[in-house]
Amino acid sequence: MFVSEQDPLNRRHFSPRPGRGRRGRGPRRSAVARRPTRAALVSQAGGSKTYLLAFDKGQEVMAGLLAFVKHKRIVAGQISAIGAVSDAVLAFFDRTKKEYQRIPVARQAEVTSLTGNVALKEGEPFLHVHAVLGLPDGSARTGHLLSAHVWPTLEVALTAWPTPVVRKLDKETRLYLLRP
Repeated sequence: MFVSEQDPLNRRHFSPRPGRGRRGRGPRRSAVARRPTRAALVSQAGGSKTYLLAFDKGQEVMAGLLAFVKHKRIVAGQISAIGAVSDAVLAFFDRTKKEYQRIPVARQAEVTSLTGNVALKEGEPFLHVHAVLGLPDGSARTGHLLSAHVWPTLEVALTAWPTPVVRKLDKETRLYLLRP
């Protein structure tokens, strides 16, 4: 979710997510994690729109980005960000096994680079995002971003394009690859 002075949201914009919330359906999220992501339209040119999103402590990056993209009905675009996270799960695609190997990062890390795109996969918005996470000793962990919790902030620039971009299943890799 996101909020903007130009386009405030309320509960009716989003359905509850399974496995979240109270009454035995999963862990209760903190009030901070439930807070909407702040967003503003900062540029419009040639049909493209650029938004600036600011994530707060505790917010989950991929869920917040996907909620924003769905709400704005974005069919294609580019994402870049910097900031920091308290934890993350990255992944590396193992081409022999044709599956992603998870890379957990269970500590504070600087988001030195986050880049990705938005496209349609089977008619729904899909995010393909990579991250470089800097660790306290100067080393880095990199890969596909599966999930991450912000601490203290993540500053995202998202440029939405007016022309849809589609991903199609590649039989050899079993991945959904861009087909512009």
